[in-house]
Amino acid sequence: MRKSLVLLFAPLLLLACIGCAKLLPSSKVTVVSPWDDYESANREYMKIIPETTTLTELKALGFDPTQVPNIRIMSATEVVGVFVPNSSIEINSLAPGIQKCIRSKDRCTAYKIEPSFKQTKRTGNFFMDMFTFKRVTTTDGWEFLGLIAIVDDVVTYRDPAGGRPLIKSEEVVNKPLGPIQEIGGVLENSAQGVFN
Repeated sequence: MRKSLVLLFAPLLLLACIGCAKLLPSSKVTVVSPWDDYESANREYMKIIPETTTLTELKALGFDPTQVPNIRIMSATEVVGVFVPNSSIEINSLAPGIQKCIRSKDRCTAYKIEPSFKQTKRTGNFFMDMFTFKRVTTTDGWEFLGLIAIVDDVVTYRDPAGGRPLIKSEEVVNKPLGPIQEIGGVLENSAQGVFN
């Protein structure tokens, strides 16, 4: 019996001696793009000049949906849905480049640009996390949003850049009873099933 306990707890003690925080789970979500951060995406995006930048120049800047993932091609119908979501908005009140796109119909396309990077890590005490007493999750990253309209291979409109240059959040989940709290929820659900 004593040997069994030693064999059971020896790995736990070993884990306590090494960097336990490294054993916590983590994940990384990267929307692949030629840009490493918000600033570099924005810098290239600002080089797009409406009524001047051609489709060839656009591709040279990295805005090529056939080569770069996460650039969505939108039709003129989708552009209308974005800029004229209801009948109270008149096309004449829109920016001239969008008006030109909508009126050009099938000669118009738009690119919705959405590169991003998010990394999630669990931090804190390994044993508190493993036994669900306290879990701390941090998220870091960035996301860029842009939209351009193109008519006859020339950009007619560039939406102001959007997105989040810096994503930083922390989520803390406390369960004072740890794994017992999980069991309590299961027992409560089971009891409700019996009495209903």
